[in-house]
Amino acid sequence: MIELQVPQSANQPTLPTVMGFAARSLVAELHNQQDTLASLLREAGLTNPELSDRQNRIPAAAQSRLLELASDALEDHALGFHLAAQADLRSAGLLFYVASAAKTVGEALALLERYFRIVNEAVHLKLTQTKSRAILQADFVGLSRHDAQQNAEFGIAVILRVLREVAGRRISPTKVSFIRGHAANLREFERFYGCPVEFGAASDRLEFSAETLSLPLVTEDQNLLETLRPVCDAAARQRRTRKGTLRASVENEVQRLLPHRQMSKPNIAKVLGISERTLSRKLTEEGVTYAEVVDGVRQSLAAQYIRDASLSLSQIAWLLGYEEATSFSHAFKRWTGRSPSAARDESRPGRVETKRR
Repeated sequence: MIELQVPQSANQPTLPTVMGFAARSLVAELHNQQDTLASLLREAGLTNPELSDRQNRIPAAAQSRLLELASDALEDHALGFHLAAQADLRSAGLLFYVASAAKTVGEALALLERYFRIVNEAVHLKLTQTKSRAILQADFVGLSRHDAQQNAEFGIAVILRVLREVAGRRISPTKVSFIRGHAANLREFERFYGCPVEFGAASDRLEFSAETLSLPLVTEDQNLLETLRPVCDAAARQRRTRKGTLRASVENEVQRLLPHRQMSKPNIAKVLGISERTLSRKLTEEGVTYAEVVDGVRQSLAAQYIRDASLSLSQIAWLLGYEEATSFSHAFKRWTGRSPSAARDESRPGRVETKRR
């Protein structure tokens, strides 16, 4: 049965919210590991009752934190991707059904772009089409991208699964890109997507050929589409993306510019369209300095990179914007009390613990 009720806006959290599709997929996956699940939910600031009510929205940051914690606890660095492969697509509600009613893959992509915020306010999809291809890019708004790797991999995989389901065939993109990821999972990702997959890219995106865009959907239903459009439009209006904290916006830009060592305060202020003074003042109001934000992003990314055996310590230093590996080593010791090499040894097969701000 299709749920046509438009979500109510009362008592919504201030920061971006989500339907909890990914979080509920994790709960279903861990139904035989209740002690582990209870611990993860508690640490992420969520409860079973919150997730049991499918009409209840949860903070986007809490869902992302839950997936990252579970990835570490289960020692599965591709957890989001694996959850997406098993998720019940119809649990995405309106978004799935409106996309399924489209005429072609290209029209379904356009509908996903328009209405994705119904499912996740923290993700902004942008569809760019030319005569030869289409690019669907996912950007995070009000949520730090470096804390949402599992969420990103879940969302991108779910989008492709939806397209395959409604097209009735195993369509493949021409290329898939992720800002972050683990090269150790490359072959598994390429088998699923059926195309080259790039980790460490400039953006999270799916690219499709013009031929794929023109493919008809086996689920096309123009009457259903006409019925759902006004409902989705109303739901989307209630789901206007919340900007969240300035810190989240700064963190996303810092992560993008770290490998190029262009993450200076003046550069970040310019990208965000504010003055350097305003940037400092607003961060201070949020209880943090610019230097602390940069240090926090580096610390978080370092904990993730150190587990990727395909990355040398010199490469990690470069990805974090350090000119020399020794500078990275000094910072890592300050964060964790041990050297990067010692932490890497300890992370096999366990997890790396860092002092989070």
